Amino acid sequence: MKLNNTFLLIDRGKTSETKDWAASHAAIASAILEMSWPIGSNKGLVIPRIVSIKPGEEYTNERGKVVAWKDGKSKKNKTLRNGVKPLRQMFRAMLEKGTGWRAEEPLSLKEYFELVRADEQLEQIRRYPVPPVETVNDPLHEGVGDFDFWLSSNTGFRTVVEWETGNISSSHRSLNKMCLALMGGLADAGVLVVPSFYLYPHLTDRIGNIRELQPYFYFWSSVGQLISKGLLAVIEVEHDELFKSTDLRNFIPTGDDGNAFRVANRKTKTPLVRKRAKRKA
Repeated sequence: MKLNNTFLLIDRGKTSETKDWAASHAAIASAILEMSWPIGSNKGLVIPRIVSIKPGEEYTNERGKVVAWKDGKSKKNKTLRNGVKPLRQMFRAMLEKGTGWRAEEPLSLKEYFELVRADEQLEQIRRYPVPPVETVNDPLHEGVGDFDFWLSSNTGFRTVVEWETGNISSSHRSLNKMCLALMGGLADAGVLVVPSFYLYPHLTDRIGNIRELQPYFYFWSSVGQLISKGLLAVIEVEHDELFKSTDLRNFIPTGDDGNAFRVANRKTKTPLVRKRAKRKA
């Protein structure tokens, strides 16, 4: 996989010039550059381009059977795209190899929110209408979910990483969450990895991507004024090569379709076990 660009939205206290950030970025970059499809290939991320199958046209399903697409009266085309969750799993495997990175680490903002509410110089959240002016004293919701990946180095430098697998709203939430972590002094660097303008059409429909995020870069950059030290970055990634195929077995699996259960360990050819829900009598 290619790493096209690393955009620094916030860089306070010259964090980008530190050895800690250089080491974190090098680990992230190395993991990205090692990613390949098919798994184990030395040609990089070589994936099928998006394909539209019209009703009546044939394609090969995830079980290797050639079938004709049927969609009843609506006659909608069937779109063949690559999935995204296996990419995050590959990234995780590469990142965790002897580096000390951890996955699915929670973030608690309780202490930070307590400090904010106790700061008399900050404008507090209030209820409307007025009068009277009533300050919100009830505890605010503090949970913002886990980070995909987290590293605390030997020097104490804390880097959090999110690999985008959702839509553009998910990308916004990830960057907002990282801003809160930086504001609260809970992380020293936050990184969001998103597909390029040329990659995202071939992935899950409406996935967050660099083109849709760029208009908001200056918004997140302005948050840097509230931070004394820390870094916020967006990394843009892209495929190495595209080819045309109507065989779903060539595509990166999406969701939990049949092909997804065969992507486990291709070296040992050990398939994943599909769990079937029991039908009620």
